[in-house]
Amino acid sequence: MSDARERSWEEMEQAAAKMFNVWVDGHELDWAKEAWGHLHPDGVEDGATILEITVAQLHLVALAQIYQEFCGLAWEEDPETPLDYLAENLEINPLALGILAAKGKADQFDDALDECELREAALLAATRSQQGEIFECLKAAYGSDVKLYTRLWHTRSIASEKDSEGEEFAVAPANGAALNYVMNGFHKR
Repeated sequence: MSDARERSWEEMEQAAAKMFNVWVDGHELDWAKEAWGHLHPDGVEDGATILEITVAQLHLVALAQIYQEFCGLAWEEDPETPLDYLAENLEINPLALGILAAKGKADQFDDALDECELREAALLAATRSQQGEIFECLKAAYGSDVKLYTRLWHTRSIASEKDSEGEEFAVAPANGAALNYVMNGFHKR
């Protein structure tokens, strides 16, 4: 692991610990560090632009959002934490966020009545626009979408303790929904 990646994760870790806390004895923070490392194998280098730093911060928010949605589908445990709450310890530059959110659909901002709602909509637009990139990167890192699903499945300590080979593929609506979520590039269908 490079020094830049270690420094970068250390800078993100406190915020990540708040974002990835679905399970009391889970391993979601380990997965977050691992996944963020796949997205930023060299860390965020010194001299990175504000946009590059913001993209990295939003990757962490998007990973938290993806993980929470996965938990909701796999185990009916979705904290549905507002994105603004997830991102509050990251000091995201509002102008960079606006530029990145502009990649989303303009109608996503129609219902925003105040600055808080507008920020939430911008975070949603920006993180959703990153999901394809995140999915492709993680799918390549883990070897396939099924292996990515399996890695996510094993973040819950209860599942890890009682797993037997192939258990995560037992026929159950939750497993099917969670697997489809991953196979569809982190999109609910």
